Amino acid sequence: MDQLVKQQITNTKKRFSIITAAYNIENYIERAIESVECQTFKDYELIIVNDCSTDNTGNVIKEAMKKYDNIVYIEHTENKRAGGARNSALAVAKGEYIVFLDGDDSIASDDVLERLDMLIGQDKTDVIYLGFQIGGDREELVIPTEETCTKTYKAAMDKYPNPWSKAWRKEYLDENNIRFPEHRFYEDVLFVYKGVMKAKDYKMAQFVTHKYTSGRKNSMTTKINLKNVEDTILNLKELVSMRETEYTEEIDLIIKKEVKMCKKRLDNTFSFLNHK
Repeated sequence: MDQLVKQQITNTKKRFSIITAAYNIENYIERAIESVECQTFKDYELIIVNDCSTDNTGNVIKEAMKKYDNIVYIEHTENKRAGGARNSALAVAKGEYIVFLDGDDSIASDDVLERLDMLIGQDKTDVIYLGFQIGGDREELVIPTEETCTKTYKAAMDKYPNPWSKAWRKEYLDENNIRFPEHRFYEDVLFVYKGVMKAKDYKMAQFVTHKYTSGRKNSMTTKINLKNVEDTILNLKELVSMRETEYTEEIDLIIKKEVKMCKKRLDNTFSFLNHK
């Protein structure tokens, strides 16, 4: 059974639950934590799931817990990848809205949660699309627009089908049983597709909420192996199954996109093996 270490054990509802999956990021996790804890808006909890890290990640988190009393810490006894870690956090989250933060990324500025709170107001919006800044091996600024927030665009052309570029109403996720596949690469694809397509409404945060680190060495998404291809095929199988019971025009678009990604990953794997 996974070990749950909680500070301030309470059922008190929060405005936001910030969820961070952590695996072997000892050099980054403190920055992620500090970017949350410096927020001017304080009605939040930070849930960190250590997914069986083999480096010093766990100790860095425990040191942070000595400074901050709003951290909920979960230690996995089995590696479930990012999807499983996020599911563990969703199971205990008390926030009205969920904001995902990868452990090697950071919240962009100390007023992000305050601005999100003002944007949401008293509404019960299912999804809020967020702006983000990409750094690392490339530079890019991504700000949501009416054009890029349509369901057709998200299915066919969105380059960033990730959960952290959206804030999600927790009750909406629960009511629709929207969770991540576990033990799998590219777990984001199914979660985000379901979350976007089932949403009845959305808002746009047209400002930078996250700073995303691209191309980090040893990142799961930068490794090349057949597991990447196998998991892409698993995603495709689930999408095809969904198509049979919940057909939409958008699901054909995303299946087409994922088929292209599968071919690209096969080509990359073949090229990598030939150059070893």
